[in-house]
Amino acid sequence: MNFLRLNTTDPYYNLAVEEYLFLHATDDLFMLWQNEPTVVIGKNQNAYAEINMDAVEKRGIHIARRITGGGAVYHDLGNLNYTFISAARGTSLDFAYFTAPVIEALACVGICAELSGRNDLVTDGKKFSGNAQYSANGKTLHHGTLLFDSDLEMLSSVLRVDEEKLRTKAIRSVHARVTNLKPLVSEISDTEVLSALLSQYVMQAYKPTVIAPPVCPEVEALCRRNASAEWLYPERELIARYSVVRKRRYPFGGVEIFMEMSNKTVQDVRICGDFFSNNPIEELEALIRGKTLDMLEKTLLFIDADAYICGMTGEMLVSQILTDGT
Repeated sequence: MNFLRLNTTDPYYNLAVEEYLFLHATDDLFMLWQNEPTVVIGKNQNAYAEINMDAVEKRGIHIARRITGGGAVYHDLGNLNYTFISAARGTSLDFAYFTAPVIEALACVGICAELSGRNDLVTDGKKFSGNAQYSANGKTLHHGTLLFDSDLEMLSSVLRVDEEKLRTKAIRSVHARVTNLKPLVSEISDTEVLSALLSQYVMQAYKPTVIAPPVCPEVEALCRRNASAEWLYPERELIARYSVVRKRRYPFGGVEIFMEMSNKTVQDVRICGDFFSNNPIEELEALIRGKTLDMLEKTLLFIDADAYICGMTGEMLVSQILTDGT
């Protein structure tokens, strides 16, 4: 295993390094990194639905899009991010495997944490870490946040959380659901000490080789892409023109299907949400586009829907497309 501690706080660069190492590194990796104030959305999310754009623009907060699925998170210098890149778990989602070392490290300083729901770490019932995964070519990228001394008021003001998601968690607001770790442990004074704790734990447990960040044109290209409007606000954000909307929340995440119909034929389709996926959602959109509803009912039942929306079955997908469940 290799270990990398990124010292920059540029979200577009940090995400570029992470993606480059996922694509090209041959050894497993553990990485720690921080971003200046940034809202980071999942690969398949609609930025305009997830972010309070007025608050973000007023406060000069970055917007970034990652390659993993899942929901939007807020980063600042009171938050520490960690990344595992590993071939150990193949292509299956396994949040318990990758969060276990973090839980064990925190237990060393008396923080009792556990994995809750599909991808959160909580202590005393409150979330301090959101996690996401993406698998391809036999490797898994797992990363998560660690709220230590983050601005929770800012977090609440810049994120828009689906009311149905709040209802399923029996809470009234995102602020009521999250907590910082700093008040819970006196021996950790700041994120650098927390970083040192995790680094020491990983060093003892895995004996990794410390590496420097890659310097190459590919990282520079990914950095430019990450900051581009085409990446942050792709065509799928222009959802107002779609006449049919099918929106449902499942235990594995929210799924929104936007369709433009003509004579019972799907002329165009966009699929958004905070779900996880292993295959590009654009491939599923291509399977739907141009088909009549009768054709979809017959063909989608037999596809591996779980590859595109983890947890989804063909029957569930057909039901959502054909039935107005909003």
